[in-house]
Amino acid sequence: MAPVTRRHFITASALGGVIAGALPRIGRVLAQTQSGCSITSNFNGTPIPGGAYVWFNSVLKAHGLDPSQGATLGFAPMPITFAVGGSPIVVPVPSALINFVPGLTVAMTDFVAGQWVTSVPASGLSGNVFLDGVAFQVPASGLPGGIQNITWSGMFFSCTPGVTVQWQWAAAVYNYAGFLDQGLEGLNVKPADDNKATLYKNSDHAGTPEAVKAYVIGGASGGGGSNFTGSYSGTASCQPTPGSLTGCGGSA
Repeated sequence: MAPVTRRHFITASALGGVIAGALPRIGRVLAQTQSGCSITSNFNGTPIPGGAYVWFNSVLKAHGLDPSQGATLGFAPMPITFAVGGSPIVVPVPSALINFVPGLTVAMTDFVAGQWVTSVPASGLSGNVFLDGVAFQVPASGLPGGIQNITWSGMFFSCTPGVTVQWQWAAAVYNYAGFLDQGLEGLNVKPADDNKATLYKNSDHAGTPEAVKAYVIGGASGGGGSNFTGSYSGTASCQPTPGSLTGCGGSA
């Protein structure tokens, strides 16, 4: 099965421009379409300095795959939402594609044309696979510790029947003004936990921004140190909506 490199579903750019008043309506649509694809979690008690970046990242495990056939999953996210001092914050998130490719030996992820495209081996992979990520620059006034009810929602799509997804998200803080100097594609995001099937032969979690990980500090859901993604939320189990991906049947 050839990796899919384009998508035909709700995009982050479409959702990102939505005014705040429309968000509840879209949220109801998602809730009616898929139960369990919204995850709400909290940040830890560490304040976040102004100008730093919160690296929101998510991972998944797919079940029900036929390793000889592979599969492609699409993810159309809602913006990440939370409130600080009663003021809402909305963080648009790019869409994502995950290709499970028979015979592939090295997992990879790239940010291409405004979306994440991750390709991983269809079998033999250990741990989680990178799903999606976005960087949010903290306002100059900073953010307090103990922010609650940060919500990340989205819809999964697949051409392959019988596939289920379990996903989680996390958030780490990077105190580095040049975090996005090379764009999201310049972060060198690790595509999978597996320390053999990626270019990064280390124990870092999927979603680690390898190019800038030296600048991680405590905050959001992470304590700094060697926790480059932050600690994970609870797990949501989702049944992808059938079809809706350009490239179903093997053409990209």
